Amino acid sequence: MEFEQWYNKNHKTLLIIPAVVLTLSILYLGFFYMQTGDIINKDVSLTGGTTITIQTEISSQEIENTISKNISDFEIKTISDNAGNQIQLMVTVGESNTETLEILLEDFLGYNLTSENSSKETTSASLSADFYKQLIVAVILAFFWMAAVVFLIFSKGNKTKFWIIVLNILFGFFLGKFFLTINPIISAIIFLAFAITLIRIYIKNSVPAFAVMLCAFSSIIMTLTIVDIIGIKISTAGIVAFLMLIGYSVDTDILLTTRLLKRKESVNKALFGAFKTGTTMTVTSIIAITVALITVYSFASVLNQIFTILLIGLGFDLFNTWITNASIIKWHVEKQ
Repeated sequence: MEFEQWYNKNHKTLLIIPAVVLTLSILYLGFFYMQTGDIINKDVSLTGGTTITIQTEISSQEIENTISKNISDFEIKTISDNAGNQIQLMVTVGESNTETLEILLEDFLGYNLTSENSSKETTSASLSADFYKQLIVAVILAFFWMAAVVFLIFSKGNKTKFWIIVLNILFGFFLGKFFLTINPIISAIIFLAFAITLIRIYIKNSVPAFAVMLCAFSSIIMTLTIVDIIGIKISTAGIVAFLMLIGYSVDTDILLTTRLLKRKESVNKALFGAFKTGTTMTVTSIIAITVALITVYSFASVLNQIFTILLIGLGFDLFNTWITNASIIKWHVEKQ
């Protein structure tokens, strides 16, 4: 009862916390963009380059000391077995340094690199850049269509729903055909015009739908900020993880919103009931992903990045669902 009384009094004030965190996250990403020219650290699969994997027990530090004398921009990953014993080293460099890396490794190891003792994977810079653009378009499209579906579920008025579908189809056509291919300034203006129009319609016609979208957006932005801070170089698998995070972020928000809008008991009782179910779902996912990450971590596979991003995102999903979304929906329902 004491907590319920405190929550009734302070649920609006609690919105200050996620607002501050989201603002700081956006400011950090803006600063990061000015420093690097992008909002993420991209690995070789998104920038182009070569990865050479060698079977050796030599420590990564020894090879790093040798390579650093001639190449400044490179990355070394250690692959171990379940017992923690090193079995392979992965060395990644830019496409222009491929031959230099091969020569350095062969001189250091004392033998020629062949298909029997090593493997080499090269991705061209132009192909990686095009693929990166397509992935970004896919993430944006997924988010906006997710927002449209949520709006169709919780809003009223067939005419408004019709225009939302039309606008999203036009927006998708623009993204698929012209986004990132025409002048960046013109592209940004058109993108913002579509986005602001859609958001305005969402806020005006369905506060619950907007709250769900806001929480999903906040979870992605906050996760991306932490990923940049800890220095993860995002690969194509990392972009896929953010696509998955959109779905993870929305499910508990929809559960909460549905429970409160269609409740047959008091607002707080419906809210706490949704909290029990929603947190059980999210915590179960966190435990499963944590176990999976521990299992595959030593193999340095792409799954490591997917699981790491999902774990960070699920933590922010709990934060945004039960502070941001819960406060907005409670405020909206009680006002009505």
